[in-house]
Order: sequence, then C-alpha cells, then structure tokens
Amino acid sequence: MQSAIPSAADAARKTFHLDKTCASDVFCTIASSDFDAMPAGTDITYVKSDPWTGLAYPTIVVADGTTTGECDWNQPPGPVLAKCTFQSGTGELSQFNLVVDVSVTGDPASPDAVWHWDGTYSLD
Repeated sequence: MQSAIPSAADAARKTFHLDKTCASDVFCTIASSDFDAMPAGTDITYVKSDPWTGLAYPTIVVADGTTTGECDWNQPPGPVLAKCTFQSGTGELSQFNLVVDVSVTGDPASPDAVWHWDGTYSLD
C-alpha cells in the first residue's frame, strides 16, 4: 500500500474562514476573518455576470492590495451554495490563491444573514 506524500504546495495551504454580511447583492463587509490581511470591516464588492451563467466576480480591496475571484453558484442543493476561487491579486495579495465553499446562516435575502466562506489558501 502506497501512502500519499504531500507536495510543497499542499503543505503551504492553510485553512481559511470568514463571515460577512451583505447590504445588497453587490456590496458586503467582512464581519470576522482568520486571515490577517482581511480584517473585519474589509469590503467585498461583486460584479454579476449574466444571470443565466450563475457566476459572480467578487473583488476584495485590502490595505496593500486587491484580489478578484469567481464564484460559481451552480451547485447541487445542499449547504454549499457557491464555490469561489481567487488565483492572484496585486500588492500583498499578488500570490494569493483561495478556494472556498460559501454557505449562509439565516435568510439569504435578509441583510441580517451571515455568509460564511470556508476553505484553504496559499500565498505562493
């Protein structure tokens, strides 16, 4: 029986979690995060694609950089509503790679809902 040997890239991945609230479907604010570069109060803005594609493009602006990703809302029914991927950015986030599952606590249509991003990231 062979055991899998983790690659250097796998070893560099770290867990990621943030909670955010959204004033609209295009403007959200991070409520809490375990990633120091994205503290509470950081804004996330979305550009939506054609509604038929189920894709949205979030941009996060931090003190020394930005990153834009793609969120795919075409998920099977269940607790994971979307999968978001960020593959680079500028400044502090120039080597940022993030993959998260999106879930929500509360009514998704309510501004009181808390959206959760859970996954892994690397800075390589």
